[in-house]
Amino acid sequence: MAIGNLLSRLGQFFTAHPGAVDVAKTVAPGAALNAVMGGVVGGWKGAAGYGAGDFLLNYPLVALARRIAPEVEEQIVIKNAKNIDEIITRKRPSGLETAANLGGSMLSAPLTDLVTGGALLPQEQVVPTNESQPQQIYQQLTQRDKVNNLQRQALSPNTMYQMQGIEHTAHIPGITLLPEQAALLEQQLQILGIA
Repeated sequence: MAIGNLLSRLGQFFTAHPGAVDVAKTVAPGAALNAVMGGVVGGWKGAAGYGAGDFLLNYPLVALARRIAPEVEEQIVIKNAKNIDEIITRKRPSGLETAANLGGSMLSAPLTDLVTGGALLPQEQVVPTNESQPQQIYQQLTQRDKVNNLQRQALSPNTMYQMQGIEHTAHIPGITLLPEQAALLEQQLQILGIA
């Protein structure tokens, strides 16, 4: 019943104000575009909310801009099929009206969010996990290995640190150097004053 009453009042308003239909036609494309973008983000509630928010903000802005700077009439000469010049008169919106319509459409989404408290946007759901840290580390390592085509590394338990590294391979007892390498090493140690 309330929707029928609202539609009846809107019909009476547009009948009493003939210029209101032109303003509504000017505002409708921007409202439809915001409704589509709101629908992508927030479903049917977002579409209805952002579309209505755009229309309700832009309608008074464009109506006020038309009162301050009315539409400009311009004549265009077009040749018809019989090659006769035909003059067509059309109305072009003023720069103020265009700026008001574009600016209102850009401001309508943040203002709608402010008025609704972000209720039209989908809320993120935090899903707690029951995975232990070692399970998470194993999953991360498996993903890294698959992405980089790596061999599985030997890691310290429950960490992502490799068990074998430079600190374990820098000094390896029992390795003998070639005579040339031993002589070079001895020469460098003497230069440094160590040997």
